[in-house]
Amino acid sequence: MRRAIIILALGIVLGVASAAGAIIRGGDLGGINLGPWATPLDAGGTHRGIYTRAVVAIRATLGLSRAETIYFAAHQDSTGAALTGNCTYRLHGPDLPARWWSITLYGRDHYLIDNPEHRYSYASANIARADKGDIDITIGPQKAPGNWLDTANVPHLVLLTRLYQPLPDAATAPAGIKLPIIERIGCAP
Repeated sequence: MRRAIIILALGIVLGVASAAGAIIRGGDLGGINLGPWATPLDAGGTHRGIYTRAVVAIRATLGLSRAETIYFAAHQDSTGAALTGNCTYRLHGPDLPARWWSITLYGRDHYLIDNPEHRYSYASANIARADKGDIDITIGPQKAPGNWLDTANVPHLVLLTRLYQPLPDAATAPAGIKLPIIERIGCAP
């Protein structure tokens, strides 16, 4: 009897630890990956699983359905290296297929990074466009001309792209969306 109780208690502890780890890391939520960008396909859906619901509850206060908003998160650059605040990145690519979009920089805790510029994101309505209407944003610890987001040397970064009212093709086939490339320019020691 005592052995059964120990095995049951160990199973409960390992199960809770495994679930907590998956939720904190975000886990593999059965979504799609487009280069450094990832999205769960059911983030705001009514049929989302318990892990997706838990991750959304922790990291996204309002997880809308894919017809309303598609969320893409990047924790790494386009080569697969982790995004860090001592590095400078160039985020560039074509305009995004949505009525309105935003790209926001967060720390690992998914909170905005405090910075003297009080600039935390760019959106389709306030970004200075590059040639052909492309997106071009510099992300790094040193002020840069044009569209710039300050990393404030935060150790771990997360970029979140939100596509509000995505175009019909994007909503039905998000794997075909062309998202910006995250190119590492250089890093300070």
